[in-house]
Amino acid sequence: MVLFWRKSELEKRAEKGDKSALLELVKKGKKDKALSILKEKALESEELAELLFELLAQERRYQELYPYLKRFPSLGRALERARVYRSVGEYDEAIKEYLKVGSFEALKEAYETAYLKDDRKRAYELLKRALELAPPGEKERLEKERDRLERELGLKEEKKEGLLEKLRRGLAKTREAVELGLLFKARKIDEEFFEELEEQLVRADAGVKTALELVKELKREAARRGVKNAEALRGLFKKLLVKLLKPCEGKLKEPSGLTVYLLVGVNGSGKTTTAGKLAYRFTREGKKVLLVAADTFRAAAAEQLEVWARRSGAELVKGKEGADPASVVYEGMRKAKEELFDAVIVDTAGRLHTKEPLINELRKIVKVIKKFKEDEPSEVLLVIDATAGQNALVQAKVFKEAVKVTGIVVTKLDGSAKGGFILAVCRELKIPVKLVGVGEGPEDLQPFSAEAYAEALLG
Repeated sequence: MVLFWRKSELEKRAEKGDKSALLELVKKGKKDKALSILKEKALESEELAELLFELLAQERRYQELYPYLKRFPSLGRALERARVYRSVGEYDEAIKEYLKVGSFEALKEAYETAYLKDDRKRAYELLKRALELAPPGEKERLEKERDRLERELGLKEEKKEGLLEKLRRGLAKTREAVELGLLFKARKIDEEFFEELEEQLVRADAGVKTALELVKELKREAARRGVKNAEALRGLFKKLLVKLLKPCEGKLKEPSGLTVYLLVGVNGSGKTTTAGKLAYRFTREGKKVLLVAADTFRAAAAEQLEVWARRSGAELVKGKEGADPASVVYEGMRKAKEELFDAVIVDTAGRLHTKEPLINELRKIVKVIKKFKEDEPSEVLLVIDATAGQNALVQAKVFKEAVKVTGIVVTKLDGSAKGGFILAVCRELKIPVKLVGVGEGPEDLQPFSAEAYAEALLG
């Protein structure tokens, strides 16, 4: 028996271009149907193009809007038009639209767009304008960006710092919040001292179990050695920290032949920035580097990687928004093998709310990589945001389930008062910490050192 589906009167009206019928379809949950009709008819009607623009802009599907904006240049608001132009690489047009708005958000995006275009001087001028309007939460970050640009443009002399200085700077917020160093100055060693130390470690997000174990061992060692003064106890405590952290020290595999670095972690953990900083480091070492944008669900990720590719001198492979991530990785691996790249750095999505699809996606990506080279990826780096603290440990366990993680990268250590959580990472995850991010600059991704970290934490 053949069943015939009859169109409703509403759908018939919508197919004739009736705007009210199309809006009714959207209200009834048939948005895809409405969009399909609009895409066919919007090039003929500015009114329908305006409706299509509004609906797609709500979902940030900017690339799809470009043909309609070319046909009707005044569609939507200036900020949305700027984002459409930016999504297709028409950077000058995008900046013009951003400047029509003039808000902090628009000027910040204009600066990013100029940087994407590799116009550093214009980017610097736009950044200065954005800083004038920046809210307190954004100002500090953008001031660091300004300082970095000034160094790149030769307007400011670059100050070289060693690992200990970088870690000290990175852990400044943790030290301000918990004052571990002050605790070991001119204090009598009694039960109150140990209770306060335990409390401070928990506040630094070292975790209750880790804090209890460290304090218990410190008490035992202090009694065994007859240590009575808090200042003398500081050196002993540092040794205990180093003892806990030392097994966590891991060395990143250096590019040799075709070496693949797969970056995993939740959205917002800093994977894309880490990928860019790794590319910067490897190209400075004379390696041929390929960045692969396998986070196809977040348009900004590919744009960010494009900025890093320009900045570092690496090449980039990216797919269309919403494309199968494994297919993008396939294209990247094919290019890397044919063109003899030394390092391939793969940035992935981190949609933790869709646990099973995420796990399957990562496993599929690993299979694709192994088709080209059986013993790759050499590194599967789990990127953890230091500001997430103990929550990051729960997230990490999901990724451990999906793929064999070879190392951890801790990012945003400079923006967190929870720097002590690296102690919990070492104790609970038993995965080497290979890199730590202690600033915004490309040189601020540093190898992890137990000795330097313990010293910086104590101040």
